[in-house]
Amino acid sequence: MSKLTIFVSATIVLILSPRAGQAAPQTEMPPAPAQQEATDEKPLDENMAVTPPPPVTGSGKPRDPRYYTYRQALTLRAGVGLDLSGEDDETQRVLGVQYTLPRFLSPRLEIGGDLHNDGNGHIHAGLRKVFSERSYFRPSLKAGLDHLVDSKENLATFTHINNYYLQMTGTVEFVVWNPYSIRLEEELLFGLKKQWTITTLGLTVGW
Repeated sequence: MSKLTIFVSATIVLILSPRAGQAAPQTEMPPAPAQQEATDEKPLDENMAVTPPPPVTGSGKPRDPRYYTYRQALTLRAGVGLDLSGEDDETQRVLGVQYTLPRFLSPRLEIGGDLHNDGNGHIHAGLRKVFSERSYFRPSLKAGLDHLVDSKENLATFTHINNYYLQMTGTVEFVVWNPYSIRLEEELLFGLKKQWTITTLGLTVGW
């Protein structure tokens, strides 16, 4: 038998025989690996923990129970007046009222009138600056004009320049019960001929 015949026969046998190197395909998927159960539970980090937001209070600060806001106020006051020029040695009794016109923040316009001895009195208007409007203790300063009303002069009292005064007032106000407060006022009146000092204690109600 020739070598050619042997080669052809071997080739035919290899073609017809199953492929030795080919593996049969897998018909089933391998089972999935079992999930590892967590045995140790670690606490969440503080930075990762969810905390409820703080309550919203508007300004962020608790309101003082003694705090109150008022746009206008009425004051009833009583006290004494003294002529610093020495012309009138008699101590004047003072009864008066003051009204603070509506405004949310100072300086506020304040008008008022006082009754003195012998039917005389003062009418006045000025601006009051409160330095601590939202607190328990409220000091203030006031600057304005004052007019002495002399009952003997009738309407002519408004034409006399000596009856007009520059008014400067220092006030200490203390809230005693909302919305009531106590005012202690020291008032100086500077005129062309006379100077007065007036000291009063008053009760103020705001709304």
